[in-house]
Amino acid sequence: MAEQATSPMDTPMLFRGTNPPSSVDHIQRKQPLYFLARTSQENGPPPQLHPIEVLNNYKLADWRTGFESKLTVESSLPYEEYTGHIEKSGNDQRQYRLIRLPNNLTALCVQDLDAKEAAASLSVNVGSNANPAKFPGLAHFLEHMLFLYPKEGEYQAYLSRNSGSYNAYTYFFETDYFFSVFNGALEGALDRLAQFFISPLFNADCVDRELNAVDSEHKGNLQSDPHRGYHLMSSISNPKHPYSLFSTGNTETLKGAAEELGFDLREELIKFYHKYYSADIMHLVVVGNHSLEVLSEWVASKFSDIESRGNTRPVVDFHPIGKAELGKLVHYKTVREKYELKLEFALPELKSVNSAKPFAYINALLGHKEPGSIYSVLRENGWATDISGYSSSTFYDGFSTYDISVTATPEGLENYEAMVSVIFGYIKMLVESGPQEWYFKELSLVSKARFAFKDKEDAMSYALRLSGEGRNQYVSPQHILSHNYLASGYDADIISKCLSYLNPSNYRLFIGAQEHKTVECKLEEKYYGVLYNVANLPLHMTSDVKCSPSVAKMLHLPSPNIYLPESLSVTKPVTPVDKPAMEPVLLRKNDKIEVWFKQDDQFFTPHGRIGLTISSEYVDNSPLNDLLSTLLCKIVSAELREQLFSASMANSYFYMSPGGGLINVGVSGFSNGLPNLLNTALQKIKTFKVDTQQFSIYLAEVERMIQSQRQNGPTSQLFRQLDNLHMVPAFDQDMLEEELKGITLDGLQKHTELLFSKGYVKMFVSGNYNQSAALDTSNQVLDILQLQPVSRSSISSRRILDIEPGYYTQIVPISDKKCLNSAVVSVFYCGSVDNTRDVVTLRVLENLVHNSFFAQLRTSEQLGYRVWAGSDSYKNGREALVFIVEGESNPAYVTQRINQFIRQYRQKLQGLTVEEFESSVQSLISLKQEKLKSIDDEFGELWAHIKSGKYSFDKVDKDIEHLKQLSKDDLLAFWDKYVNVDTAQGYTRLDLQMSSAKIWQPTAEEFEMYPSTILALYGSLRSEGHTGLSIADIQSFVSSADASSSIESLLAELSALYVTKQVPSVSSKVSEVADTAAADVETPGIVFESSSKIATALQMAISSADEAPKYATLNKTNFANIDMKQSPEGIWLINNYKRFQQTQALHGISVPSRKLVPLIAESALADNN
Repeated sequence: MAEQATSPMDTPMLFRGTNPPSSVDHIQRKQPLYFLARTSQENGPPPQLHPIEVLNNYKLADWRTGFESKLTVESSLPYEEYTGHIEKSGNDQRQYRLIRLPNNLTALCVQDLDAKEAAASLSVNVGSNANPAKFPGLAHFLEHMLFLYPKEGEYQAYLSRNSGSYNAYTYFFETDYFFSVFNGALEGALDRLAQFFISPLFNADCVDRELNAVDSEHKGNLQSDPHRGYHLMSSISNPKHPYSLFSTGNTETLKGAAEELGFDLREELIKFYHKYYSADIMHLVVVGNHSLEVLSEWVASKFSDIESRGNTRPVVDFHPIGKAELGKLVHYKTVREKYELKLEFALPELKSVNSAKPFAYINALLGHKEPGSIYSVLRENGWATDISGYSSSTFYDGFSTYDISVTATPEGLENYEAMVSVIFGYIKMLVESGPQEWYFKELSLVSKARFAFKDKEDAMSYALRLSGEGRNQYVSPQHILSHNYLASGYDADIISKCLSYLNPSNYRLFIGAQEHKTVECKLEEKYYGVLYNVANLPLHMTSDVKCSPSVAKMLHLPSPNIYLPESLSVTKPVTPVDKPAMEPVLLRKNDKIEVWFKQDDQFFTPHGRIGLTISSEYVDNSPLNDLLSTLLCKIVSAELREQLFSASMANSYFYMSPGGGLINVGVSGFSNGLPNLLNTALQKIKTFKVDTQQFSIYLAEVERMIQSQRQNGPTSQLFRQLDNLHMVPAFDQDMLEEELKGITLDGLQKHTELLFSKGYVKMFVSGNYNQSAALDTSNQVLDILQLQPVSRSSISSRRILDIEPGYYTQIVPISDKKCLNSAVVSVFYCGSVDNTRDVVTLRVLENLVHNSFFAQLRTSEQLGYRVWAGSDSYKNGREALVFIVEGESNPAYVTQRINQFIRQYRQKLQGLTVEEFESSVQSLISLKQEKLKSIDDEFGELWAHIKSGKYSFDKVDKDIEHLKQLSKDDLLAFWDKYVNVDTAQGYTRLDLQMSSAKIWQPTAEEFEMYPSTILALYGSLRSEGHTGLSIADIQSFVSSADASSSIESLLAELSALYVTKQVPSVSSKVSEVADTAAADVETPGIVFESSSKIATALQMAISSADEAPKYATLNKTNFANIDMKQSPEGIWLINNYKRFQQTQALHGISVPSRKLVPLIAESALADNN
């Protein structure tokens, strides 16, 4: 096991040394990256900075020295182990072992004794950069095809049975495959993952299905502005560079291209795999509670057989943004109403110098928010609401880019030249001032403290991050854990060289908005349909960009950070504890405040969290007040973001937001300065005066936020509607948009004064504090806010609808007519959130059902890309089993397939072995027993219990107690009680459907007249372009069909009917078809395939004619009296959800699980004061 070094806080210097580690294996590029940069005459030519010039002192890391040959304990398998120091946080109790297998795959084994959940991530240093020009998206398609071992769906099923999850990402230079799983199942999961790269199946019968999944994924992103913007930027780069290619892929670029060029796509995929997927460019991270010897054994035994093909990383020796691409002005249209300005600079590869953290320094200055910054000038002029800088220096191989992004206002885009001049004016000031070592040391001090007291991440996130970072060739083994935090030393030359690239002759400018007043966007990007225009930047924006003298005087470096922590000492409990307390202490409670406190007794870091809620009758008791509270929080947060930006740079953060009848306020970070930070924020809130300019800017932002919800994806919109339907009061899109018209500056000021005149505060102080500090902070809160007591009965509380038994459907119209996807959300109500037995049974059930649902509707039937099954709940309401499908399929058809799955799944539950059931239960118990990882985690869990008013701090223990008593029979009984319509006396179900503009959906009258299976069949025909039959024709055909006939015969009859309706003159020619299978007789004009959705829909329609559940028997209320329609099976169509709400009862507010008795009486507090 490697000897591990830590970074103790008493180290006098911030850095490991001024010289980077030497390398005995330094390899220089044969062809250094080169691109031309036009220069500013005023400043003279910038240095011609080639990679060889930058890297002269920064060599590739030495990954040979320090490795010793070893054998695994059990099987004597060979590997090499790094025996040097691995620098880790002093707060990190995990053990690490870095190994290299004989095939050159490197792996980091991480032992975490406290972990109940294990994880692994394998990163391959190849991605869409390797896509062949003739097959864009091939790398992404390969990622999908590798998930098939040992058979389709088995990997997913194994993880699901063991409370696991999985995913994979394809980036430009990297593809990551990762999972989490119950610790006891880690070995099996690793074995399955390894086989992806040893014995990939590439099943021929799965090619089309996975192509459809890739295509659906792309179509789901067509209306996503981030995807559209990124691809536009890449598509207008050098067309000879792989960066310019379409990376996601679709059926056109893969299957269509292969057919057109005469290639076998599967063979091309296999060639791609063998060419690029080599153990030499793979890095694996495994996290679990097993010993390092066991983890090493598993890694060596399972991953050593991955073939070594050498260093197969694709190498491109030129920049995607060269002379022809620089100096361009690109206007483009966005889907949502937004205003974006982005400067993209071309840089050489900077991974080699990333250890000096030049862009941590540059990002902090360009993104600074306090007076003297770019942001403060732009905000004062009403031009912007945010600015940030982003470097790709740790992401790309062979080149880098640097983006300065501005979230602008409409007025800002009209003055984009002035905004650009401010940006370059600030950069010029930085260049002329030279690098500031004192500022770099401030940043490094905070980074060092963050690393020294680093919180533990969840296993899967940790594995994923470390596996991706492990491919950086410039990071030595010693620094694989610390390089993202700690700088190798202050290097003024590197900072200056990096800044020199941010010059007016080395960028291109992107301006995004829904509409452009002065430019017509006639060009259309091929794959996302982005409309744009490209022009040359005017000379004055590429050579001598002048910032006005008055503005130049406003720009200056930030002042020394007054929020740097004065102390990082840790306050430990006076009396040692055997184990951490599970509950906070109620320190005080009166008619104005209740104060909860939990001293850190397990993490011992200098972190803290202080959260408070302010209950007021004016927060969101009406649509207007809801909007006013949102607007207030946005303006105050923006002003505090500028005022307190230095605090955020010192790892101390403030937040403020409305929600659930509350104003939520809090601070987090290093504990030392948080009380003062909270005081400053509360003073701003209490004395807030509305500024006219900021009111206009943020009112427009709120308007855009409300209106942009119509561009959300179908599933997101349906869940919002689900909230609107369940909660009382709730305010939908139309109500909010109408109330926006009545918002005034005076109205906001009056609302603010009312909001903080009377109220009740709940407060929770957690972390590195003692009881006295918590009480002092609560006194300061009361002194600042000066709230008068409020009657608790006057504070509106959102109540949850208690929907009576029955089956209900709401068809929600789609707003975005360009969206190609439709969606279905099916909700089965399963008992009260306060019934622990039902809650834990549902959690076991969702672990089991998700994978089966995914495998059937996503993998097998290809009904959509987003397919999910799980649980949901509403505070003070009911638990629910939820099924989601989003894709291009007709919602009426999808709903029937969900019904079919539900009908068949009980048999699968019945066939569950006792071992499989117990394994699923035990994995859930283990996850619940997982120790909290940080003060933030502990705060979040306890604060949720406090805010809910239930104070159920022992919930985890109660859950585990009930889980241990659970049996397979209990699971079946639960299913029959709530989900099985044939047995559930209180069966309650709600479906929400949203159809894309191209998908047919029934009218209310058609819903009432025809069974849902008939509508599904008719919708399936329409979706495939068959419009020659009416719904009445379909109904008549199904009613007269012989259910004993084969599906081929039934399809032939349907085909004959279709042709007859289309061309009556040929009816005599096709009369024979009705008696002959389609396989034997060629039907004139059309043939319905027996494997099609039409065939499935036909089978369902015919079989349900006699077997359809009689949902009408479930209801006691005749909703026809409020103009709701009922289908022949008894499903109610909700056409006005507000009227429906009025007919339903409401759940009561849950009674607290305990009586609240404060530790300290108010009289005692008064005496002390």
